[in-house]
Amino acid sequence: MRIDAIRAPVLTVFTFACVLPLAASADTVYLKSGGAFSGRIVSRTATSIEMDIGAGRVGIPTVNVARVEESHSPLQEFEDRAARIPADDGQAWLALGDWADAQGLGTQAREAYNRALSASPDNARANEAVGNVYVGGRWVGGDEAYRARGYIKFEGQWMTPPEHEAILRERAAENAMEHQRRESEVRTREAEARADEAEARARQAEADAEAAAKAQDGLPVWYGWGAGPTVWPTGPIVVPPIARPLPIGVAR
Repeated sequence: MRIDAIRAPVLTVFTFACVLPLAASADTVYLKSGGAFSGRIVSRTATSIEMDIGAGRVGIPTVNVARVEESHSPLQEFEDRAARIPADDGQAWLALGDWADAQGLGTQAREAYNRALSASPDNARANEAVGNVYVGGRWVGGDEAYRARGYIKFEGQWMTPPEHEAILRERAAENAMEHQRRESEVRTREAEARADEAEARARQAEADAEAAAKAQDGLPVWYGWGAGPTVWPTGPIVVPPIARPLPIGVAR
């Protein structure tokens, strides 16, 4: 059952100032890089080619084009077939939708399925093709269809429960790794801070010891052995002779 809407990508459309005569309605544009675009050329100028490739329109600078070959593309085939189907022929639109889907023309396939649904609103194949679900005696689409099939809407996207659980597990693992990383950073910063503090204390102790040594070098010898004289004589110091004892029997 196909329920996911096929979204056409947003493509850049070049603005053409001077439109040349339109080339064949179905072409393949080969690029110098080796790639190619297959679709219907909408318009051409001397500098650009605008093509409808089925999923949207794309502008191709001619400087990148190696050659252009005319061919009957699947897109042109779809348009030719669609032009021949009556609006009320639901089965024919279903068949065209299946063909377009097989050709990789997602946008055109959904267009055909919607035309089939318009022609036959109760047609099961048409409803299933556009993603509708039969619930309570009626066909429902959109969010109601997703909920009916057990899908979960998470952050604006519908997904299956296993997909939702996988996302939650992945995020939980990422959060755990981030928590561990932050804790490791905190421990590293704390260790660095302790190392810086120890280094600072060592430097201070070294500086204090050096200052003490310098102060000791400038002090007199008696410093540290008691108080010294408060007043020093300015002239020569005369030491009186030491009286020696006289020999016995000698008068002074």
